Amino acid sequence: MRTSWPFTGRASTLDEVGSLLNARATRGVVVAGDAGVGKTRLVNEALERLEPDRFTVVRTGGTSANTGIPFGAFGHLLPVEDVATTVVNPLRWATEALRGLAEPAPLLVAVDDAHLLDPTSAALVHHLVLHREARVLATVRTGAAAPDPVTALWKDDLARRLDLVPLTKLESQAVVEAALGGQLGTPTARRLYHSTRGNLLFLHELVLSGLAEGRLAQTRGVWHWDGDLPLSPRLRGLIETRLAAAGEAEREVLEYVALGEPIGAATLAELTSEDAVERAETRSLVASSATGRRLEVRTAHPLYGEVARAAAGPGRVRDRLTALARTLEGTGMRRHGDLLRVALWHLDAGAPAGPDLLLAACGQAFMLHDMDLALRCGRSALAAGVDAAATVRIAPVLLLAGRHDEVEAQLSRVAAEPMDEATRTGVTCMRSFNLSMGLGEQERAEALLDDAAAHATAPALRQQIQAYQAVGRVYSARFAEAEPQLAELRAATGVPPEAAGLAGGAEALRLVFTGRFDEAVAMADEALDASAEWLEHMPSLVATYSDARAAASLWAGDLAAADSYIAYGERLFTEEHLSPVAATTSRTLRVEWCLLRGDIRRAVRWAHEAVSHGTGALWALSGHGHEMLAYAASVAGDAATATTAVRKAQRRRIPGGRIFHFRADLGRAWIRAASGDVAGAAAIALDAATRFEERTLRPYAMFALHDAVRLGAAAQARDRLADLAEHTDGPLVRLCARHADAAARQDPEALDDLSKAFADRGMTLYAAETAAEAARAHERHAPGSREANAAATRAWLLAGNCTGARTPALSGLAAPELTTRQLEIARLAAAGLGNREIAERLVLSVRTVANHLQAVYDRVGVTDVSLWGKE
Repeated sequence: MRTSWPFTGRASTLDEVGSLLNARATRGVVVAGDAGVGKTRLVNEALERLEPDRFTVVRTGGTSANTGIPFGAFGHLLPVEDVATTVVNPLRWATEALRGLAEPAPLLVAVDDAHLLDPTSAALVHHLVLHREARVLATVRTGAAAPDPVTALWKDDLARRLDLVPLTKLESQAVVEAALGGQLGTPTARRLYHSTRGNLLFLHELVLSGLAEGRLAQTRGVWHWDGDLPLSPRLRGLIETRLAAAGEAEREVLEYVALGEPIGAATLAELTSEDAVERAETRSLVASSATGRRLEVRTAHPLYGEVARAAAGPGRVRDRLTALARTLEGTGMRRHGDLLRVALWHLDAGAPAGPDLLLAACGQAFMLHDMDLALRCGRSALAAGVDAAATVRIAPVLLLAGRHDEVEAQLSRVAAEPMDEATRTGVTCMRSFNLSMGLGEQERAEALLDDAAAHATAPALRQQIQAYQAVGRVYSARFAEAEPQLAELRAATGVPPEAAGLAGGAEALRLVFTGRFDEAVAMADEALDASAEWLEHMPSLVATYSDARAAASLWAGDLAAADSYIAYGERLFTEEHLSPVAATTSRTLRVEWCLLRGDIRRAVRWAHEAVSHGTGALWALSGHGHEMLAYAASVAGDAATATTAVRKAQRRRIPGGRIFHFRADLGRAWIRAASGDVAGAAAIALDAATRFEERTLRPYAMFALHDAVRLGAAAQARDRLADLAEHTDGPLVRLCARHADAAARQDPEALDDLSKAFADRGMTLYAAETAAEAARAHERHAPGSREANAAATRAWLLAGNCTGARTPALSGLAAPELTTRQLEIARLAAAGLGNREIAERLVLSVRTVANHLQAVYDRVGVTDVSLWGKE
């Protein structure tokens, strides 16, 4: 952690301040913003970046202590004289004194907290600006009363006012990452932003507190926050100052809201009083908003709640939570989420809660994909004492949280108890799934299901067992064995919702991994539309279906649809509530998307996140992040990181999770390529493709064979890719097959066309590589030709859009002799943007873009402008 935070996130505003100060017409700049938003830091940074000798800078600032002293803010700059008795014109005297400091450069007066200036100092600042005696760079606090001369600076257009807003979520994340010198986990970045709302001072203090308390720590290269938000004495003091004017009744309102937000306004008034709630809102301690027909109250700032909770003390917190729970219980808990909130308040208060309430709360939290809360309620229910049927309902929560030993211990314990056949079947099915996907004991898992199937008497129970058997076979990539079971379940009537949902999820995954993408998306869409039928029984299936359609769209080559589906999963599973399983799969899909887009740097970043979340997921998934990191890092040329990731991925492979494992195999190929052995790398990719073909893992085979093409083995992969294209949906496999054929024949025109086709699909890295191949093929056919020059230039420009990529096909590319603006426009054109799109992005006229592109075409010898994208 650096002792001084780097300046990040205000680049555009900083540039604007610098431009204004250097502009001849500018008299002054006033930076306005809330306390802690970063005004002073921005001004200091602007002053440090001024050209040497551009100005003579003098600094001052307003303080509450100096408001009654004439020229109090400038006392350290003015001579020691009795202004009242010896000077007729104090402003002129002060101006002359300051000008004496300014030789030979012009005077620039920097005034911090100008809203606190004493009247004469404020008048002096106004005088300096009005008569162009000096330029002024000042800060003022938004909403604070300022002296009239200061307000007049912007009201009379004497100075330019810039309002500094809080940092955005991305800017907050960038600031913290720059300070920590490492990647910040997405949930942690979201939590820090939500807690500080972009206030730079609050963010700084909170991060320092987190580091000091060990709450903010680095795990597998990613910084995560674990636990409560400790407040430093300085941060608590800052917030307490803002809350100091609140009376006891308003503080009581704030405490209740802090502990239970959002709270219905009627409930809050019952606990306190309507008058107290109104006063608390007037003082901006709390804020109300309408949710449907209900008025809900929240803290006006998240950190107000943290301070209120810390100040209340354990006893009062317990009493407040108990009162909240009893009041809501008295209403009958009719609203959605009431039961969950009451259970949570009881748990936080340390008060006893019945196992039935806890079990119901566990189920609700599970349906909301809030695994932390579901796990807490489920474990509390187990501790309170529940029967075997309830244990079966809690087991999936433990399993999906990665508590595999705990699942086996609980289920094996209840397995020895008397129970009905339905409950025993549930216990057996859940034990089997945990043994296979969590503990890697596939043979034992299958034996349990086989024995249960042999003794099941009810058709519905046999179907439930059959569904679990099919799931196990799909996850272990034994599709031929699973297909008859799935077909039988599809044809059956009266299949229980749990069995039907499981079978449907398994079928969707089978379709994805055998290359039947269109059917997979249709099935997933249909299942999600009908989720009400199975959601209560298997809420985790939402992630299965969501990921199935995302993967199908991605591997078919529809990156736009895939982006939409992946974003849906990110919002559902990782923004509102964090499920380790869903977070891992969502992040690995995002890695795949970035890889196909050619954004290798972001792919590595998302892979690190997948790794950091994988330990809390199914053991079968825990290596998936390492697989993706191995591949992304190897394509980025980081052989050390990739090699370590391959080793970790191998240690986490289990038979029950075979459908997740393939990128590490290809990562080894790219690691070999990075060492210079491209032929050996291609052989590794071809061997991997053979294994995938044997298991009918067609998408994996497609990527392996196409990697072999990219590594120079097009002739060996051509026929296999052509055959694969006959059995796999989507345009991507057909493009890969065309690439193999064109590369094997060294057909420059076909490679040019392919580069365009890949670019049109948004696959920039593939487009760059095929353009580079086309350039070399043109060069062999006609050395020094215009076509070779054009393809080489296009390859270089496209490669510039592939951040972090280091592949053999891109080695040796030379920068074309173009101006900076020509390169900027040509790179966008090479990426497939039309003239109008480029003009809008760069704020240029369409004619200007067209003229620049024509100059580029003339320079590099392009005659067929279609090679560069759209008109």
